[in-house]
Amino acid sequence: MPELLLELFSEEIPARMQRKAAEDLKKAVTNALVDAGLVYESAKAFVTPRRLALTVTGVPARSPDTREEKKGPRVGSPQQAIDGFLKAAGLTSIEQAKVETDPKKGDFFVAHIEKKGADAEDILAMLLPKVITGFDWPKSMQWGSGGLTWVRPLRAITATFGTDNDEPQVIGFRSNTVVSGQTTYGHRFLAPAPIRVKRFDDYVQALEKAKVVLDIDRRKEIIRADADHLAFAQGLSVIHDEGLLEEVAGLVEWPVVMMGSFDPAFLEVPEEVIIATIRSNQKCFCLRDSSGKLAPNFIIISNQIAEDGGATIIAGNERVIRARLS
Repeated sequence: MPELLLELFSEEIPARMQRKAAEDLKKAVTNALVDAGLVYESAKAFVTPRRLALTVTGVPARSPDTREEKKGPRVGSPQQAIDGFLKAAGLTSIEQAKVETDPKKGDFFVAHIEKKGADAEDILAMLLPKVITGFDWPKSMQWGSGGLTWVRPLRAITATFGTDNDEPQVIGFRSNTVVSGQTTYGHRFLAPAPIRVKRFDDYVQALEKAKVVLDIDRRKEIIRADADHLAFAQGLSVIHDEGLLEEVAGLVEWPVVMMGSFDPAFLEVPEEVIIATIRSNQKCFCLRDSSGKLAPNFIIISNQIAEDGGATIIAGNERVIRARLS
């Protein structure tokens, strides 16, 4: 069965908003699909600092035909009640309704409403703009002339629908000044060129080649593992902090782990102060030595593969930390 790929590509989304936004997008789209008669098989949302993405699999190519029975007022009711019933049932004349009899309530009108199904592409073209327009961010901004509010300026929309064997259809719509298509972009610095995608599998592979790890939980695992390995090589251990890990995973699309150091003389400062300063201001992890004491080192999570091996990035962080601890 066909699958939907949706990506909303924007300027950087604050890390604290990312995970909830991904789940909110999944809920909004899947609820709208079900309401439209398109019962899907599975859905999964993803987020990076610059994109919200959603894949929905097993979406029917067309919604089913439906037949609904709508009960109306009793025969002989005031015209106002009759008119309200006609409007609600989509009828133009009361003669289009049938009269049924209830032993207790007497004769009353009934409308049998038949609705033809619609192609999934047409349904998606109607519901996706509504999802985007109605999306609720804790804080949002308005830009351009289209009136759309989003957490940061929206730059591109990818929306494709189709099966594995066929060329997918682009779900065509406009949101603000952005027209949907099948073009996304890689890492801002390492691979910024446009990328044409078809469906979710090749989308993920294309992003990996363009230095973007789509899954935030995978970025967390990369950071955790690389930090542990780098620390272990120096005889140190990372002071793990789940909240900080979640935050830094939301700051990078291609995590690169580095180690910096500070003057051991600063260890005279209470370790709680050192850890809080390095964590809060530099978003870095502190380390302990083999005896369990705080080490004069810290782990940096960069979003860059630096040509100098990270020397400039490390030196910059060391300079700021030295100033803050002085």
